Amino acid sequence: MKPKDYAALLMRERTKTAAINADDLPAGWVKAKQVGALLGYKTLAGARPPIEFIVKAGFAQEMRISRNRLAYRLSPKFKTWHAAKAAAEAAGKFKAPRGWVSLSEYSLKHRRTVRGVQYRIDGTGIPVRILRNPRSVPYYRKSDLDRVCR
Repeated sequence: MKPKDYAALLMRERTKTAAINADDLPAGWVKAKQVGALLGYKTLAGARPPIEFIVKAGFAQEMRISRNRLAYRLSPKFKTWHAAKAAAEAAGKFKAPRGWVSLSEYSLKHRRTVRGVQYRIDGTGIPVRILRNPRSVPYYRKSDLDRVCR
């Protein structure tokens, strides 16, 4: 390889790496490291799961800069990344159908122990639903619990 060819090759490679390392992102896009800092994380390793959760909820878009470098754009619904994170967490929480409560929710509201409510329920044949949630917790109709625990 002649020196002239080698110099041309170096210039071509330099422009490729310069494009990857450049901060010339389109308007509104932010690098992952900057999003981590905006969310209050010191390292990118700690920031990745919340960022992915926000993207999965649909509150941000992801763009690949290179093989392992990403940029993100916040949805127009939100002004801050903290608000998007809070909304993504709220959207991911389990919510029981209307009129159905767990024993812990019911006992907390009526200032009773879970065990006390459970003793009242035993043997009454009240219908129970075990809903798909992170923990398999039995849910009861609130009206049935009110009737039994008067």
